Amino acid sequence: MSFWSRVKNIAKKAVRIIKAIARVVVRAAVIVLTSPFKSFDLVFGWIGWPRKKLKLHIAVLQNATGPLIPYDKLDTLWPSINLLKKTFKDHGNVEVRPYSSGNKREIDNWAQIVGGVAPNAALNVDCDWGALWNEFGEAGDYFAKHVAGSVGGVIPISLAFPVTIFIVEDVLNKVGCTVPLVTDYCTVESTQIMPTDSSTPAHEVGHRCNLWDYGQHVNLMFHKLSERYQPYWLNWWQRNLVRSSRHVTYVF
Repeated sequence: MSFWSRVKNIAKKAVRIIKAIARVVVRAAVIVLTSPFKSFDLVFGWIGWPRKKLKLHIAVLQNATGPLIPYDKLDTLWPSINLLKKTFKDHGNVEVRPYSSGNKREIDNWAQIVGGVAPNAALNVDCDWGALWNEFGEAGDYFAKHVAGSVGGVIPISLAFPVTIFIVEDVLNKVGCTVPLVTDYCTVESTQIMPTDSSTPAHEVGHRCNLWDYGQHVNLMFHKLSERYQPYWLNWWQRNLVRSSRHVTYVF
């Protein structure tokens, strides 16, 4: 590698880090500025009134062979979407809505295929501390460009602060992942989208709304997918946290 190539790579990495820091600062500011409006639900969210809303966008990535979920197979997302809608409605009175609207096919309001081949760093992601580190690299930069509701993941253009689920090839040692607080997205393996029940997207959106793993099998936040039993529920303090999330609003 030539000297100038090394300089360009270093500069590119530095720009990604600066952009990631800017995203963290903006989200921290949003949390602080909106916290006074969230105090009621943080204490009394278990009441579940009045109804609140959460906007959701599903972004399907492409590898060298095409979309991880083909366009004519996007309907296979419905079981996961419906499970998410039912769980949040029944256990928090939160109505989950699509971020987009006006498409002929209803599924296209919920899910869209991202154009172009995604970088390997975004297709095959880490979790836990590795996912946080990825946020400052190529993967985080790519996700920021395609997350719903903001420009470059920095400037909000929607006061709904929607959640984006990226459908990826692989999440290291897991089936889905969410970086706490500093992002507006989750990652879910394409193998977790199936015509039968899959609670992984709903579980990750729960993490996105401030919930952590919980030790009861019928709880949506139980950490082992294979041992998670329906009907999924959220207990009273989990409802407080979900309803007080920045992604859950009264108006938008």
